[in-house]
Amino acid sequence: MKKVDNGLRLSASDLMRFKVCQHATTLDLRRIEIGDITPTQDSEEAALLQKQGDAHELGFLQSLKDSGRKIVEIPKDGLPLEESVRLTLEAMAAGPDIIFQGAFLDGDWGGYSDFLERVEQPSALGGWSYEVIDTKLKRTPDPKHILQLVLYSDLVAKIQGRTPDLAHLQLGDGSRFSVRLSQVASYARHARSRFENFLVERPSTRPEPVSGCSLCPWSFHCESEWDAADSLALLAGISRNQRAKLEAAGISTIAQLGSLDHRIPKLAPETQDRLHVQARLQNARRQGGSPQFELRPYEAGRGFALLPAPDEGDLFYDIEGDPYFTGGLEYLHGVWFRVKGEWAFKAFWAHDRAAEGEAVKQLLVFFTEHLQRHPKAHMDL
Repeated sequence: MKKVDNGLRLSASDLMRFKVCQHATTLDLRRIEIGDITPTQDSEEAALLQKQGDAHELGFLQSLKDSGRKIVEIPKDGLPLEESVRLTLEAMAAGPDIIFQGAFLDGDWGGYSDFLERVEQPSALGGWSYEVIDTKLKRTPDPKHILQLVLYSDLVAKIQGRTPDLAHLQLGDGSRFSVRLSQVASYARHARSRFENFLVERPSTRPEPVSGCSLCPWSFHCESEWDAADSLALLAGISRNQRAKLEAAGISTIAQLGSLDHRIPKLAPETQDRLHVQARLQNARRQGGSPQFELRPYEAGRGFALLPAPDEGDLFYDIEGDPYFTGGLEYLHGVWFRVKGEWAFKAFWAHDRAAEGEAVKQLLVFFTEHLQRHPKAHMDL
């Protein structure tokens, strides 16, 4: 999102961010219009995702070149968007097989598509038209990607005088996901309309934990607000619905919940008791105490009562994978186990595909030998 003259320049990324978290949009507007807050730099994870996303995009471009397709690349760096748009219009009129980094601008909306692919469907351009391809690292499509595909397809349609039939995601595993635009356009345009109305109406928002927090440049800002307010958002294991019921009853902080001595309407007693204990423990920790825990009361047929009797050979096993490695990589198998009464940790590492197979082989040998020595052992995952 950028301020242009007296208005805003909106992008597909702005729309997708709004779909995940409206408060992030509020903070974007505050940064642009007031300028009293600054987003943090990309986290290491976000930077890695960007790097690998760029590599995936360029890898797909190279595969298109290797296939002999006629490709026009639109310059992006150093050029104003308006100039890139002009070059894109020229390229679409010329009819190459692929246009890389095509640029669009219509009203407040602008941006760059990853790829435009020629299809032999007549349009105002001639006997051909274009469909949008976007590259994504994910191996499965995400609903919010539909917002981007429909936006770019609508911008393409305005230029070529024909709405594309399909739009495509080139996924991280090399597969292509195609969506028929007639089936999803209404959903995406409604989301776009909600976003545009939000920018006009400016409803009040507040930070809420969402799935996109880990990659959001405003995450530190929101966490600071939660910490200063002793917000229930910081309470482990609480849901948004449970927070709403507590706040409706006047309970808005961890300290208040930790000292609560009455029942909250519409909140199950077992749930309230669990949250109350968690709040009391976290509040004590926030006051400078050491980490504490409390075991729940013993219940037959539940919790610890379901565990088998312990054995000297019991194992605790965990596996860690890198979803951003091409094809995925299980890079660590870790096992806690006892050796002469003392706990020890054994790691089986892998940094490439060959080592991944070798690590699994060594792990299975370890399990086989260990379970032969301890036939009554259990494994916790």
